[in-house]
Amino acid sequence: MDMRGLAHFIGDIRRATGNRKEEEDRVNEELAKIRAKFIDPGHMTAYDRKKYVCKLMFISILGYPITFGHMEGLKLMAGNTPSEKLVGYLSMTVLINENSELLTLTTHTVYRDLVSQYDLNRGLALTAVAHTERKDFAEVMLGAVQTIILTESIDIHIRKKALLTLLRVYRKYPEMVDLDAIIPAAIDLISSPFAGVSMCAITFLNGCIKKENEHKFHHVPKILIDVLSNIIIEKQTEPGYVYYGVPAPWLQSKILRFLQYFSYPKDTELRDRITLILRKIIKATDKVLKDAQAQQKQRGTQNRVSAMNAILFEVVSLSIQWKVGSKIILDCVNVISSFLTDKKESNLRYVGLTLLSRLSFVDIDDFDFQAHCKQHQPQIIVALHDADVSIRKKALDVLIAMCNPSNADEITKELLTYLPIADEPEFKASLVLSIALLAEKYCADANVYIDTMLTVVAQANEVCPPELTYRVAQVVVNDSSVQKRAASLVFSVLKNPKKTYPLMARVGAFILGEFGYQIALNPDSTPITQFTMLSGLLEHSDPQTQSTVISALFKFFNTYDSALVREKIVSTLEEHRNNLHPEVQQRAHEYLSLIKNNNNDLLEKILRPLPPFDDTINTALECVKNVLHAQDLWAGKLIDDGLKQKDKKEVKKNAKTEVIKLSELSSATSSHVKVNQAEEGNSDLDRLFHVAQPPDAVKLRQSYKSFREQFAKLLFDSEGCFFFNDHLQLTCSLLYRGADCRAVVTVHDVKGGGIKNVSLKVINTHAGLLIQTRDEAEQSVQPNGSASFDFAARSLFAFAGPPSLQLSYLSPEGKRSVTEIVSLPIFSTRFVSPFHVGTDKEHIGIAENVKKATAPLTTDIVIRKGINREELASKFRKIGYFCISSEDQLIAVGAHASQLKEKVDYTPVVCQLSGGPREINLEIYSSDECLKRALTESIESGLA
Repeated sequence: MDMRGLAHFIGDIRRATGNRKEEEDRVNEELAKIRAKFIDPGHMTAYDRKKYVCKLMFISILGYPITFGHMEGLKLMAGNTPSEKLVGYLSMTVLINENSELLTLTTHTVYRDLVSQYDLNRGLALTAVAHTERKDFAEVMLGAVQTIILTESIDIHIRKKALLTLLRVYRKYPEMVDLDAIIPAAIDLISSPFAGVSMCAITFLNGCIKKENEHKFHHVPKILIDVLSNIIIEKQTEPGYVYYGVPAPWLQSKILRFLQYFSYPKDTELRDRITLILRKIIKATDKVLKDAQAQQKQRGTQNRVSAMNAILFEVVSLSIQWKVGSKIILDCVNVISSFLTDKKESNLRYVGLTLLSRLSFVDIDDFDFQAHCKQHQPQIIVALHDADVSIRKKALDVLIAMCNPSNADEITKELLTYLPIADEPEFKASLVLSIALLAEKYCADANVYIDTMLTVVAQANEVCPPELTYRVAQVVVNDSSVQKRAASLVFSVLKNPKKTYPLMARVGAFILGEFGYQIALNPDSTPITQFTMLSGLLEHSDPQTQSTVISALFKFFNTYDSALVREKIVSTLEEHRNNLHPEVQQRAHEYLSLIKNNNNDLLEKILRPLPPFDDTINTALECVKNVLHAQDLWAGKLIDDGLKQKDKKEVKKNAKTEVIKLSELSSATSSHVKVNQAEEGNSDLDRLFHVAQPPDAVKLRQSYKSFREQFAKLLFDSEGCFFFNDHLQLTCSLLYRGADCRAVVTVHDVKGGGIKNVSLKVINTHAGLLIQTRDEAEQSVQPNGSASFDFAARSLFAFAGPPSLQLSYLSPEGKRSVTEIVSLPIFSTRFVSPFHVGTDKEHIGIAENVKKATAPLTTDIVIRKGINREELASKFRKIGYFCISSEDQLIAVGAHASQLKEKVDYTPVVCQLSGGPREINLEIYSSDECLKRALTESIESGLA
């Protein structure tokens, strides 16, 4: 399709790349020419239309907005020649996004091409469906796409394309796809003689499998093993799928990875066959590697090695998951060992280190992982200093996996030595968490533990998570034997305030404030010296650190009798009475008031030593779990053994780690989540450092999703049910007044047998919401009766989501305690009140002023059941808005209440809604960005 004009235009743009103004002038000139041509489209030939649409696409790819010409592209889509359709469909994907109204005009053309008898038309239409992820568009096309997959007379390559298109739709709208009809057809395509079709079928099934639907895949392992057998044993592979002598390497890798979703076959014949296949692959990989060393310069050698390594990667993973036997594992180890000693190829070292870390989960008598790693420890240490950060990360994984009580000290010292020179932030964060994990698992001496953790906090700088400092504070407070040593260590670190990072400054100020008196008799750390050092931190630190230092100085006032020290403390507090940050200012005022009150008994009571923290909570290990588990399956498995909450003395040397199946990652979220008592929020440490503990997002998301409809109703209603199970039902009554909310939660007996030991506790809440309960005592629910719990909440500022409650009760059988995590439906949206003005005109004036002063946060809401304008206005009036309705839009005006200090503050907020009844465009105007996001999420959840 030769287009000379298009080629000349592209050449002009390339020559103008050094001058932005010249490029813009050339683009504007071309746009003007194209616009003039489109004024009279009747005189344009198909060639001209294709050429001009291609120019528009090129201009769009350059980043310039295209405001015309879309219809010409749509006309090409409906054309009869292949070239017209190709350009037309390409313009659809480039110029039209999924939210454009023009997409509706393409529906008929795309559907007609889907049911066409021509493969080219079908293929182009399938591409359009895959790239257009709008729900209404997908609903129209879905039937035709599924028909293509299920019709055996259609070309196999078109069915393959349809399968991948359906996978794109399923990933976004899983409820629309009929898996019961499609999965059998996809399973049949696995056995296709075309490797590309088999790969597409496996890709689709891999994207659909979940723990809940595993029963639909029970025949798949046998079919996969049959296909592998044809490739490896029977050597039946089409020549076109042989890559540098390796038969269908991508198909082999996909099959081996998909097999990891299933358990080891029980059939003896299948077991023997897969064992033979794995041995042949390992043997072939070893041969390819040895041949490559002798033929390094021969063309294609590196390609062949890379393909075999990709297959071996999945072979090792499958062997670990299935526990296929010691012979295969030892064969894998021999091959991996050659990877580690390779000095030229970084890729081989990366693969070797990755597979070596995975071998730590092998549980067979003939394989000692630690002993094997010990042989390669020098290479692993060298890899830790490699220039490639990906290799450094894998070397770190292996060091953590090979660590045991006998070598833990050596490895920890090596990592601490490397920590100051680690430069890449993400890797340094992983290094910090790894050292923390080793310290938690293997430091039997509390003094060594404190030395290690304080060294990490001091050297990790900004990458150190605050949870590690919480853990340090917990250990120091709870163990009197380390308090003096900890005070000495932080004193030596804080001697240079300008080189002390904020997190270290906070933990140092806290420890000195509590235990600095234990080193006060030393000539180098007298009370006045400690004061001078801490007061020096105030000059260059952030408000949070200043707050902690101010509190430490206040503790000094009560601890030390020196008149000079007390005079300097009062002087310092006076200086910070006018601090710009309200938290520091408030502390200085309150502490001065207490000092000037001259009530020593009151001071003693307020400043008494901190009580011991709860030992069942380990914030360091929880942080490691949350960060590393999120990376991938094997990284999460690597730390599982370190997350067992037990005393260090009871940890066995040869503890076995449970192997996790890949299918467990795909299981759908349950309607509620059960947790241990030890997983409650660490409120004491939160209050200590004044950092709101982030809510457990996973649990909240699971609970919130399961009871979405109940939450949607309670967004606009004040009473209703928000949780239920086989034993009980929770209802709530909500009363909002200004920035305050009173919630009464009632527990109802469902089965009529009564429920004992019922309790409700607040365990997590966002920073902007303060919530308390009157009584956390357990109650009993009589048969068919109920029990109530009162909660009081205050909106300090806009918050993102509802608070989390822990519901505990004794099962009706009386044999076990049941714990659930539920969300109490208190939303930031509900703390809204109307303005006290009388007329619509005054409210419109308020809305216009807010809209002029702020930028909107816009979103489109698809409403399943539909809603008219009056119903919408009624809902917003229920939650405190004054509504003004017109023909094309609804404006809701209100004031969001919050109370951080004594006075209630009101922030104006305007919601503008247009469209309907199925799709609404929501625009929210407010000076508070956090408030806009919170209102958008809540309103979208309540209306969708």
